[in-house]
Amino acid sequence: MLASKHIIELYQVTLSECRSAKLSYLKSADKQHLPEYKRFLNLQATVRNRIYNDLLSILDEKGFKLSELFLQNHNRGEIMISSLATEKQNAFTKAMEKDESIIKYLFKIMDVEKNTNTQEKLIRFIDKLKNSLLTNQTFEKQTLSQREEKRVS
Repeated sequence: MLASKHIIELYQVTLSECRSAKLSYLKSADKQHLPEYKRFLNLQATVRNRIYNDLLSILDEKGFKLSELFLQNHNRGEIMISSLATEKQNAFTKAMEKDESIIKYLFKIMDVEKNTNTQEKLIRFIDKLKNSLLTNQTFEKQTLSQREEKRVS
């Protein structure tokens, strides 16, 4: 019972991080003016949402049920779209930090997870997020250099 409670807690934290990352990517997309950047960031949010739903499916397969309160309790502060100028960090940077946190928690789940099928799914999620982080870092450098070029012009 204690082990299953620990696993559920790890899943809950990971699910919360996925939800936060998705919202951060959506905030970033909302602030973009170029359609290709909006599409890119919305796709990133969709990937986090898919991982979130897949994690819920894994829990459901195991017979673990999360409380309705957890599933409905979204952090109101994160949902509200706030001005990036008033934030200490931009939403895109926050999203990438959340991705790193998700990876960390997925590794923790793998340490206690005994089912090899579930471990394979978790490895795919980790690989997807690591690849995404590399792409996001390239995207961040590209958009930063374009902003610098606009300032010089």
